Amino acid sequence: MSAPPTPRQQVFISYAHADAKWLKRLQVHLKPLERDHRIECWDDTRIQPGMDWRREIDQALARARVAVLLVSGAFLASDFIAKNELPPLLDAAEREGALILPIILGPCRFERTPELSRFQAANPPSKTLEGMKKAEWEQVLKEIGERIEDFLKTP
Repeated sequence: MSAPPTPRQQVFISYAHADAKWLKRLQVHLKPLERDHRIECWDDTRIQPGMDWRREIDQALARARVAVLLVSGAFLASDFIAKNELPPLLDAAEREGALILPIILGPCRFERTPELSRFQAANPPSKTLEGMKKAEWEQVLKEIGERIEDFLKTP
């Protein structure tokens, strides 16, 4: 007898380590929602020494109802993201209606990556976060939090 499927209720944040500063800014905008137990976020900074990091990532992917993709050249260049994170996230979107939220950090091949560019990005690829003024990119990150909160309210 197989175990019941893991309920998808988590926000999975996929990013390249070169873009960690953007992860930290996103975490700031999502923290009030986490504190109020409206969302549960996961990124690899939760992996502690001694943990089976691969199992932790796989379990988080299985629980993801929302995936925030911090898309950059480094993100698209990552073999680990391309081979291990994106396939289960894109499959969850296709089969279970998981929400994929790309945020375009800097100039990259997002528009020429069909498996990703079919999802509406939080910001136009021509107007990357790196090219915006601080108030503009903070607004994009705030709106991501609101979009996640609204999406997770639906059954």
